[in-house]
Amino acid sequence: MVTRVDRWREASGRRRRRAERANYRLDIQGLRAVAVLAVVAHHLWGIPPGGFVGIDVFFVITGYFVTENLLKASAEHGDPSLRRFYSDRLRRIVPAATVVLVLTVVASVYLLPQPAVRDITFDALFAFFFVANWHFAAAGTDIPATIDSVSPLLHYWPLSIEEQFLLVWPVLIAAVTLIAVRGAWSHTRWLTTTAVVMGVVVAASFGGALYQTSTSPDWAYLSTATRAWELGIGALLATAAGTFARIPELLRPVLSWAGVALVVAAVFLIDGSAGVPAPWALLPVAGAALVVAAGIGREPGFQGLLRNRASTYLGDLSYALYLVHWPVIVLLAVVMAPNVYFYASVLTLTLGLAVACHHFVENPLRYASIDALRQAREDMRHGLFRVELSTKIAGVAALVLITLSVISFAMGPDARHRTDPAQTDTTSVSP
Repeated sequence: MVTRVDRWREASGRRRRRAERANYRLDIQGLRAVAVLAVVAHHLWGIPPGGFVGIDVFFVITGYFVTENLLKASAEHGDPSLRRFYSDRLRRIVPAATVVLVLTVVASVYLLPQPAVRDITFDALFAFFFVANWHFAAAGTDIPATIDSVSPLLHYWPLSIEEQFLLVWPVLIAAVTLIAVRGAWSHTRWLTTTAVVMGVVVAASFGGALYQTSTSPDWAYLSTATRAWELGIGALLATAAGTFARIPELLRPVLSWAGVALVVAAVFLIDGSAGVPAPWALLPVAGAALVVAAGIGREPGFQGLLRNRASTYLGDLSYALYLVHWPVIVLLAVVMAPNVYFYASVLTLTLGLAVACHHFVENPLRYASIDALRQAREDMRHGLFRVELSTKIAGVAALVLITLSVISFAMGPDARHRTDPAQTDTTSVSP
Protein backbone atom coordinates (compact mmCIF):
# COMPACT_ATOMS: atom_id res chain seq x y z
CA MET A 1 0.00 0.00 0.00
CA VAL A 2 1.38 3.39 -1.03
CA THR A 3 1.22 5.82 1.85
CA ARG A 4 1.14 9.60 1.80
CA VAL A 5 4.74 9.65 3.02
CA ASP A 6 5.77 7.44 0.10
CA ARG A 7 4.06 9.76 -2.38
CA TRP A 8 5.76 12.77 -0.77
CA ARG A 9 9.16 11.09 -1.01
CA GLU A 10 8.57 10.15 -4.64
CA ALA A 11 7.51 13.72 -5.50
CA SER A 12 10.54 15.12 -3.66
CA GLY A 13 12.82 12.77 -5.57
CA ARG A 14 11.35 13.83 -8.92
CA ARG A 15 11.72 17.49 -7.95
CA ARG A 16 15.36 16.96 -6.98
CA ARG A 17 16.14 15.11 -10.22
CA ARG A 18 14.50 17.84 -12.33
CA ALA A 19 16.56 20.45 -10.51
CA GLU A 20 19.79 18.50 -11.09
CA ARG A 21 19.08 18.17 -14.82
CA ALA A 22 18.42 21.91 -15.06
CA ASN A 23 21.54 22.78 -13.00
CA TYR A 24 19.18 24.36 -10.48
CA ARG A 25 20.34 24.29 -6.87
CA LEU A 26 17.35 24.00 -4.54
CA ASP A 27 19.51 24.65 -1.47
CA ILE A 28 20.94 27.85 -2.93
CA GLN A 29 17.46 29.09 -3.79
CA GLY A 30 16.56 28.47 -0.16
CA LEU A 31 19.65 30.39 0.90
CA ARG A 32 18.53 33.28 -1.30
CA ALA A 33 15.21 33.22 0.54
CA VAL A 34 16.94 33.42 3.93
CA ALA A 35 19.07 36.32 2.68
CA VAL A 36 16.26 38.39 1.21
CA LEU A 37 13.94 37.85 4.20
CA ALA A 38 16.72 39.02 6.51
CA VAL A 39 17.25 42.15 4.41
CA VAL A 40 13.53 42.98 4.23
CA ALA A 41 13.01 42.43 7.96
CA HIS A 42 16.01 44.58 8.82
CA HIS A 43 14.89 47.43 6.57
CA LEU A 44 11.30 47.30 7.78
CA TRP A 45 11.71 46.75 11.51
CA GLY A 46 15.43 47.14 12.17
CA ILE A 47 15.34 43.54 13.44
CA PRO A 48 17.45 41.45 13.15
CA PRO A 49 20.21 44.03 13.57
CA GLY A 50 22.49 42.37 11.03
CA GLY A 51 19.84 41.52 8.46
CA PHE A 52 21.71 43.59 5.90
CA VAL A 53 24.36 40.83 5.65
CA GLY A 54 21.94 39.06 3.32
CA ILE A 55 23.58 41.23 0.66
CA ASP A 56 26.95 39.59 1.41
CA VAL A 57 25.31 36.19 0.93
CA PHE A 58 24.02 37.30 -2.48
CA PHE A 59 27.53 38.39 -3.47
CA VAL A 60 28.94 34.91 -2.79
CA ILE A 61 26.13 33.18 -4.68
CA THR A 62 26.54 35.48 -7.68
CA GLY A 63 30.30 34.99 -7.79
CA TYR A 64 29.88 31.22 -7.70
CA PHE A 65 27.18 30.82 -10.35
CA VAL A 66 28.67 33.30 -12.79
CA THR A 67 32.12 31.72 -12.57
CA GLU A 68 30.72 28.20 -12.82
CA ASN A 69 28.90 29.10 -16.05
CA LEU A 70 31.93 30.89 -17.49
CA LEU A 71 34.26 27.99 -16.72
CA LYS A 72 31.81 25.48 -18.15
CA ALA A 73 31.49 27.50 -21.37
CA SER A 74 35.28 27.85 -21.58
CA ALA A 75 35.85 24.13 -21.09
CA GLU A 76 33.28 23.20 -23.74
CA HIS A 77 34.01 25.81 -26.41
CA GLY A 78 37.54 27.05 -25.70
CA ASP A 79 36.33 30.50 -24.63
CA PRO A 80 33.65 31.86 -22.28
CA SER A 81 31.70 33.64 -25.08
CA LEU A 82 31.72 37.13 -23.58
CA ARG A 83 29.08 38.41 -25.96
CA ARG A 84 26.62 35.74 -24.90
CA PHE A 85 27.50 36.19 -21.23
CA TYR A 86 26.88 39.94 -21.24
CA SER A 87 23.70 39.52 -23.25
CA ASP A 88 22.32 36.91 -20.84
CA ARG A 89 23.34 39.01 -17.85
CA LEU A 90 21.62 42.11 -19.18
CA ARG A 91 18.43 40.18 -19.87
CA ARG A 92 18.58 38.71 -16.36
CA ILE A 93 19.09 42.01 -14.53
CA VAL A 94 18.02 45.02 -16.57
CA PRO A 95 14.29 44.54 -17.37
CA ALA A 96 13.03 44.18 -13.79
CA ALA A 97 15.49 46.75 -12.48
CA THR A 98 14.40 49.29 -15.09
CA VAL A 99 10.69 48.75 -14.45
CA VAL A 100 11.21 49.33 -10.71
CA LEU A 101 13.27 52.46 -11.43
CA VAL A 102 10.55 53.93 -13.62
CA LEU A 103 7.72 53.08 -11.22
CA THR A 104 9.66 54.51 -8.29
CA VAL A 105 10.27 57.81 -10.05
CA VAL A 106 6.60 58.02 -11.10
CA ALA A 107 5.40 57.28 -7.55
CA SER A 108 7.82 59.88 -6.18
CA VAL A 109 6.28 62.55 -8.42
CA TYR A 110 2.95 62.07 -6.63
CA LEU A 111 4.25 61.56 -3.10
CA LEU A 112 7.32 63.75 -2.65
CA PRO A 113 8.12 67.47 -3.06
CA GLN A 114 9.79 68.63 -6.26
CA PRO A 115 13.37 68.90 -4.89
CA ALA A 116 13.22 65.27 -3.73
CA VAL A 117 11.81 64.12 -7.08
CA ARG A 118 14.69 65.81 -8.87
CA ASP A 119 17.21 64.05 -6.63
CA ILE A 120 15.51 60.67 -7.06
CA THR A 121 15.44 61.06 -10.83
CA PHE A 122 19.17 61.74 -10.66
CA ASP A 123 19.59 58.63 -8.48
CA ALA A 124 17.66 56.60 -11.07
CA LEU A 125 20.06 57.61 -13.85
CA PHE A 126 23.07 56.44 -11.85
CA ALA A 127 21.28 53.22 -10.88
CA PHE A 128 20.34 52.51 -14.51
CA PHE A 129 23.98 52.64 -15.54
CA PHE A 130 25.04 50.56 -12.50
CA VAL A 131 27.13 53.21 -10.78
CA ALA A 132 24.73 53.90 -7.91
CA ASN A 133 27.29 52.84 -5.30
CA TRP A 134 29.80 55.48 -6.39
CA HIS A 135 27.03 58.07 -6.67
CA PHE A 136 25.81 57.55 -3.11
CA ALA A 137 29.33 57.32 -1.74
CA ALA A 138 30.32 60.59 -3.40
CA ALA A 139 27.12 62.28 -2.23
CA GLY A 140 27.98 61.59 1.41
CA THR A 141 26.64 58.80 3.56
CA ASP A 142 25.12 58.31 6.98
CA ILE A 143 25.16 54.71 8.17
CA PRO A 144 22.64 53.89 9.48
CA ALA A 145 19.99 56.47 8.60
CA THR A 146 16.24 56.57 9.11
CA ILE A 147 13.76 55.77 6.36
CA ASP A 148 12.73 59.43 6.28
CA SER A 149 16.11 60.60 5.03
CA VAL A 150 17.13 58.15 2.32
CA SER A 151 16.54 57.65 -1.37
CA PRO A 152 14.02 54.97 -2.37
CA LEU A 153 16.66 53.84 -4.87
CA LEU A 154 19.51 53.51 -2.41
CA HIS A 155 19.28 49.70 -2.50
CA TYR A 156 20.62 49.63 -6.06
CA TRP A 157 24.19 49.94 -4.79
CA PRO A 158 24.77 46.13 -4.52
CA LEU A 159 23.53 45.67 -8.09
CA SER A 160 26.05 48.26 -9.22
CA ILE A 161 28.88 46.46 -7.42
CA GLU A 162 27.91 43.11 -8.94
CA GLU A 163 27.70 44.44 -12.48
CA GLN A 164 30.98 46.35 -12.17
CA PHE A 165 32.70 43.19 -10.93
CA LEU A 166 31.10 41.10 -13.66
CA LEU A 167 32.22 43.56 -16.30
CA VAL A 168 35.86 42.74 -15.50
CA TRP A 169 35.91 39.17 -14.16
CA PRO A 170 34.74 37.44 -17.38
CA VAL A 171 37.45 39.29 -19.31
CA LEU A 172 40.09 37.90 -16.92
CA ILE A 173 38.74 34.37 -17.38
CA ALA A 174 38.75 34.85 -21.15
CA ALA A 175 42.34 36.07 -21.05
CA VAL A 176 43.53 33.11 -18.97
CA THR A 177 41.60 30.74 -21.23
CA LEU A 178 43.16 32.23 -24.37
CA ILE A 179 46.65 31.82 -22.91
CA ALA A 180 45.80 28.26 -21.86
CA VAL A 181 44.55 27.33 -25.34
CA ARG A 182 47.57 28.80 -27.09
CA GLY A 183 49.93 27.16 -24.63
CA ALA A 184 48.09 23.82 -24.76
CA TRP A 185 47.75 23.80 -20.98
CA SER A 186 46.13 20.93 -19.17
CA HIS A 187 42.68 21.42 -17.67
CA THR A 188 44.16 21.35 -14.17
CA ARG A 189 46.76 24.00 -14.95
CA TRP A 190 44.09 26.24 -16.49
CA LEU A 191 41.82 25.96 -13.44
CA THR A 192 44.73 26.47 -11.05
CA THR A 193 45.85 29.62 -12.86
CA THR A 194 42.30 30.96 -12.85
CA ALA A 195 42.07 30.27 -9.12
CA VAL A 196 45.41 32.02 -8.49
CA VAL A 197 44.24 35.11 -10.40
CA MET A 198 41.04 35.19 -8.36
CA GLY A 199 42.95 34.53 -5.17
CA VAL A 200 45.13 37.59 -5.79
CA VAL A 201 41.99 39.69 -6.35
CA VAL A 202 40.40 38.36 -3.16
CA ALA A 203 43.52 39.00 -1.07
CA ALA A 204 44.00 42.53 -2.41
CA SER A 205 40.32 43.38 -2.02
CA PHE A 206 40.08 42.02 1.52
CA GLY A 207 43.26 43.83 2.56
CA GLY A 208 41.90 47.05 1.11
CA ALA A 209 38.58 46.45 2.85
CA LEU A 210 40.29 46.03 6.23
CA TYR A 211 42.21 49.26 5.78
CA GLN A 212 39.37 51.35 4.37
CA THR A 213 36.81 50.08 6.88
CA SER A 214 38.96 51.54 9.64
CA THR A 215 39.80 54.79 7.84
CA SER A 216 36.73 55.54 5.71
CA PRO A 217 33.90 53.15 6.61
CA ASP A 218 31.28 54.87 4.46
CA TRP A 219 33.36 54.49 1.30
CA ALA A 220 34.36 50.95 2.29
CA TYR A 221 30.70 49.99 2.61
CA LEU A 222 29.82 51.08 -0.94
CA SER A 223 33.08 50.52 -2.82
CA THR A 224 33.44 47.83 -5.45
CA ALA A 225 37.12 47.42 -4.56
CA THR A 226 36.32 46.59 -0.94
CA ARG A 227 33.46 44.23 -1.83
CA ALA A 228 35.07 42.31 -4.70
CA TRP A 229 36.53 39.72 -2.31
CA GLU A 230 33.01 38.56 -1.41
CA LEU A 231 32.15 37.78 -5.03
CA GLY A 232 35.66 36.37 -5.38
CA ILE A 233 35.05 33.79 -2.66
CA GLY A 234 32.15 32.47 -4.71
CA ALA A 235 34.36 32.43 -7.79
CA LEU A 236 37.05 30.45 -5.95
CA LEU A 237 34.45 27.84 -5.00
CA ALA A 238 33.63 27.38 -8.67
CA THR A 239 37.29 26.88 -9.61
CA ALA A 240 37.57 24.13 -6.97
CA ALA A 241 34.29 22.41 -7.89
CA GLY A 242 36.05 19.14 -8.68
CA THR A 243 37.42 18.94 -5.15
CA PHE A 244 34.13 19.81 -3.47
CA ALA A 245 32.25 17.30 -5.62
CA ARG A 246 34.11 14.56 -3.75
CA ILE A 247 32.80 15.59 -0.33
CA PRO A 248 31.40 12.49 1.45
CA GLU A 249 27.60 12.27 1.51
CA LEU A 250 27.43 12.20 5.30
CA LEU A 251 29.48 15.39 5.55
CA ARG A 252 27.36 17.43 3.15
CA PRO A 253 24.40 18.15 5.46
CA VAL A 254 26.79 18.94 8.31
CA LEU A 255 28.55 21.57 6.21
CA SER A 256 25.26 22.95 4.89
CA TRP A 257 23.71 23.37 8.34
CA ALA A 258 26.97 24.84 9.67
CA GLY A 259 26.80 27.41 6.87
CA VAL A 260 23.21 28.28 7.72
CA ALA A 261 24.20 28.62 11.39
CA LEU A 262 26.98 31.08 10.49
CA VAL A 263 24.62 33.18 8.38
CA VAL A 264 22.00 33.24 11.16
CA ALA A 265 24.69 34.13 13.71
CA ALA A 266 25.82 37.00 11.50
CA VAL A 267 22.25 38.26 11.18
CA PHE A 268 21.92 38.56 14.95
CA LEU A 269 25.48 39.38 16.04
CA ILE A 270 26.50 42.07 13.53
CA ASP A 271 24.98 45.51 14.01
CA GLY A 272 26.88 47.49 11.38
CA SER A 273 28.34 49.96 13.85
CA ALA A 274 31.91 48.95 12.97
CA GLY A 275 33.93 46.40 11.07
CA VAL A 276 31.69 46.22 7.97
CA PRO A 277 32.53 45.05 5.36
CA ALA A 278 35.77 43.82 6.91
CA PRO A 279 36.33 41.84 8.98
CA TRP A 280 32.74 41.11 10.05
CA ALA A 281 31.45 40.22 6.59
CA LEU A 282 33.68 37.15 6.84
CA LEU A 283 30.96 35.53 8.97
CA PRO A 284 28.08 35.56 6.45
CA VAL A 285 30.49 35.04 3.55
CA ALA A 286 31.91 31.92 5.20
CA GLY A 287 28.41 30.67 5.94
CA ALA A 288 27.26 31.16 2.35
CA ALA A 289 30.44 29.50 1.07
CA LEU A 290 29.82 26.43 3.22
CA VAL A 291 26.26 26.06 1.92
CA VAL A 292 27.42 26.44 -1.68
CA ALA A 293 30.32 24.01 -1.27
CA ALA A 294 28.15 21.41 0.48
CA GLY A 295 25.93 21.10 -2.59
CA ILE A 296 28.52 20.99 -5.36
CA GLY A 297 28.17 17.71 -7.24
CA ARG A 298 25.10 16.67 -5.28
CA GLU A 299 22.83 18.58 -2.94
CA PRO A 300 22.94 17.59 0.72
CA GLY A 301 20.22 15.51 2.29
CA PHE A 302 18.43 16.44 5.51
CA GLN A 303 18.24 20.09 4.47
CA GLY A 304 14.53 20.75 4.70
CA LEU A 305 15.00 24.37 5.70
CA LEU A 306 16.52 25.41 2.39
CA ARG A 307 15.06 22.87 -0.02
CA ASN A 308 11.34 22.98 0.75
CA ARG A 309 8.94 24.44 -1.83
CA ALA A 310 8.20 27.64 0.10
CA SER A 311 11.90 28.46 0.54
CA THR A 312 12.80 27.74 -3.06
CA TYR A 313 9.87 29.80 -4.38
CA LEU A 314 10.89 32.74 -2.20
CA GLY A 315 14.39 32.21 -3.56
CA ASP A 316 13.00 32.46 -7.07
CA LEU A 317 11.32 35.73 -6.05
CA SER A 318 14.37 37.05 -4.22
CA TYR A 319 15.58 39.41 -6.95
CA ALA A 320 12.14 40.94 -7.43
CA LEU A 321 11.56 41.10 -3.67
CA TYR A 322 14.84 42.91 -3.21
CA LEU A 323 14.10 45.39 -5.98
CA VAL A 324 10.63 46.40 -4.78
CA HIS A 325 10.85 46.22 -1.00
CA TRP A 326 12.89 49.36 -0.35
CA PRO A 327 10.92 51.79 -2.55
CA VAL A 328 7.70 50.46 -1.01
CA ILE A 329 9.00 50.99 2.54
CA VAL A 330 10.36 54.48 1.89
CA LEU A 331 7.45 55.82 -0.13
CA LEU A 332 4.72 54.39 2.08
CA ALA A 333 6.50 55.87 5.10
CA VAL A 334 5.86 59.27 3.54
CA VAL A 335 2.08 58.89 3.75
CA MET A 336 1.55 56.42 6.61
CA ALA A 337 2.38 56.39 10.29
CA PRO A 338 4.48 53.40 11.46
CA ASN A 339 1.64 51.21 12.75
CA VAL A 340 0.20 47.79 12.04
CA TYR A 341 -1.55 49.07 8.92
CA PHE A 342 1.72 50.42 7.57
CA TYR A 343 3.48 47.10 8.07
CA ALA A 344 0.56 45.18 6.55
CA SER A 345 0.56 47.50 3.53
CA VAL A 346 4.31 47.19 3.07
CA LEU A 347 4.34 43.40 3.26
CA THR A 348 1.35 42.77 1.00
CA LEU A 349 2.36 45.39 -1.57
CA THR A 350 5.98 44.18 -1.61
CA LEU A 351 4.99 40.55 -2.10
CA GLY A 352 2.31 41.39 -4.67
CA LEU A 353 4.62 43.56 -6.75
CA ALA A 354 7.41 40.98 -6.48
CA VAL A 355 5.15 38.19 -7.75
CA ALA A 356 3.99 40.38 -10.65
CA CYS A 357 7.52 41.52 -11.45
CA HIS A 358 8.94 37.99 -11.39
CA HIS A 359 6.24 36.29 -13.45
CA PHE A 360 5.37 39.07 -15.91
CA VAL A 361 8.61 41.03 -16.34
CA GLU A 362 11.70 39.19 -15.10
CA ASN A 363 11.07 35.68 -16.45
CA PRO A 364 9.34 36.49 -19.76
CA LEU A 365 11.99 38.99 -20.83
CA ARG A 366 14.84 36.85 -19.56
CA TYR A 367 13.88 33.98 -21.86
CA ALA A 368 12.38 36.03 -24.68
CA SER A 369 13.66 35.60 -28.23
CA ILE A 370 12.60 36.54 -31.73
CA ASP A 371 11.65 32.95 -32.49
CA ALA A 372 9.56 32.70 -29.32
CA LEU A 373 7.72 35.92 -30.14
CA ARG A 374 7.02 34.72 -33.68
CA GLN A 375 5.73 31.42 -32.37
CA ALA A 376 3.48 33.18 -29.84
CA ARG A 377 2.07 35.39 -32.57
CA GLU A 378 1.34 32.36 -34.75
CA ASP A 379 -0.30 30.56 -31.83
CA MET A 380 -2.53 33.55 -31.12
CA ARG A 381 -3.49 33.79 -34.77
CA HIS A 382 -4.66 30.18 -34.78
CA GLY A 383 -6.21 30.28 -31.33
CA LEU A 384 -3.59 27.97 -29.85
CA PHE A 385 -2.05 30.42 -27.38
CA ARG A 386 -2.58 29.32 -23.80
CA VAL A 387 -1.51 30.85 -20.52
CA GLU A 388 0.03 28.37 -18.10
CA LEU A 389 -1.86 27.64 -14.91
CA SER A 390 1.07 28.80 -12.76
CA THR A 391 1.02 32.17 -14.54
CA LYS A 392 -2.71 32.53 -13.96
CA ILE A 393 -2.27 31.72 -10.27
CA ALA A 394 0.57 34.25 -10.03
CA GLY A 395 -1.60 36.94 -11.64
CA VAL A 396 -4.48 36.30 -9.25
CA ALA A 397 -2.14 36.18 -6.24
CA ALA A 398 -0.47 39.46 -7.21
CA LEU A 399 -3.86 41.14 -7.68
CA VAL A 400 -5.17 39.88 -4.33
CA LEU A 401 -2.03 40.98 -2.46
CA ILE A 402 -2.02 44.45 -4.03
CA THR A 403 -5.73 44.80 -3.22
CA LEU A 404 -5.04 43.86 0.40
CA SER A 405 -2.31 46.49 0.54
CA VAL A 406 -4.76 49.14 -0.69
CA ILE A 407 -7.29 48.06 1.97
CA SER A 408 -4.63 48.24 4.69
CA PHE A 409 -3.61 51.68 3.49
CA ALA A 410 -7.21 52.91 3.51
CA MET A 411 -7.81 51.57 7.02
CA GLY A 412 -4.65 53.10 8.48
CA PRO A 413 -5.25 56.08 10.79
CA ASP A 414 -3.00 59.10 11.17
CA ALA A 415 -1.76 59.18 7.61
CA ARG A 416 0.90 61.86 7.30
CA HIS A 417 2.08 63.92 4.34
CA ARG A 418 5.56 65.38 4.59
CA THR A 419 6.12 68.66 2.84
CA ASP A 420 9.51 69.58 4.27
CA PRO A 421 12.16 68.79 1.61
CA ALA A 422 14.73 68.30 4.34
CA GLN A 423 12.79 65.22 5.46
CA THR A 424 13.18 63.61 2.05
CA ASP A 425 16.92 64.16 1.60
CA THR A 426 18.30 61.41 -0.62
CA THR A 427 21.99 61.57 0.23
CA SER A 428 21.97 59.24 3.21
CA VAL A 429 22.39 55.51 3.30
CA SER A 430 21.07 52.63 5.34
CA PRO A 431 22.57 49.15 5.50
